[in-house]
Amino acid sequence: MRYEERPPSLEYAPYIERFWRFSVDDHDPPAFEHVIVPDGTISLAVIVIPTGQAFFNWVGPSAQAIRTEVHQGVRYFGARFHAGAFRALTGLEAAALAERVLPLAVVSPDWAAAMQACVGATDLTDFADCFEQAAQPWLDSAGPRDEAVCELARRLIAADGEGALPVHDLGVSERHLRRRFVREAGLSPKLFSRLRRVRRACIDLVLHAQAKAAVSADHGYADQPHFTRELKAVFGLSPEMLKQYLEQIRHIDVGNI
Repeated sequence: MRYEERPPSLEYAPYIERFWRFSVDDHDPPAFEHVIVPDGTISLAVIVIPTGQAFFNWVGPSAQAIRTEVHQGVRYFGARFHAGAFRALTGLEAAALAERVLPLAVVSPDWAAAMQACVGATDLTDFADCFEQAAQPWLDSAGPRDEAVCELARRLIAADGEGALPVHDLGVSERHLRRRFVREAGLSPKLFSRLRRVRRACIDLVLHAQAKAAVSADHGYADQPHFTRELKAVFGLSPEMLKQYLEQIRHIDVGNI
């Protein structure tokens, strides 16, 4: 298994956090259940089967890991949006996608038609280029991002789940900003922060080969049992089982964010 990411161009950087690709190697089972680490964001996912038929989905933020069956020979690509920037580029409400996977053909037929240009992509660079060309009409007419929400998301990621909600200098009340965050990101600031902390903990657990005790301490968990309970709540797996599974995946240029 192989999972890789790459950043967008400067033109798309205000809206797209990362492009990603997942693939199944020849020595992997022909089909199996894959566990996706949640990141608190919305993705546009493209699935291309060997016949060339493609499926396009909006994948909303979820409080728990998504489990999905994956297959050899199928290409999986996607674009992950910044929290607070999804509506500005797509015109869609993020809150409507929370805990949901919706076909573009039903929700956004114009996006589905545009993404057909990406069906032939063979690697992540090719997909990123195709996506940015196909989405150019939306970029040209993009509305303003909710900068307060985007800044709060950035601060929550940097805080790694520690401290009070950092809103004192954003020019809006905490209560109002919480409502805007749910509307623009599809989940509460607290849940977004929690999921990003879990994601960073998984990165350290697997990519940086840190011990469970070190990871739980570095990311502000009260103790190892707290860390274990958190991973079980999100993944349904113990840290050991999750680490064992994720270590089977080659991670390439994964953003530590």
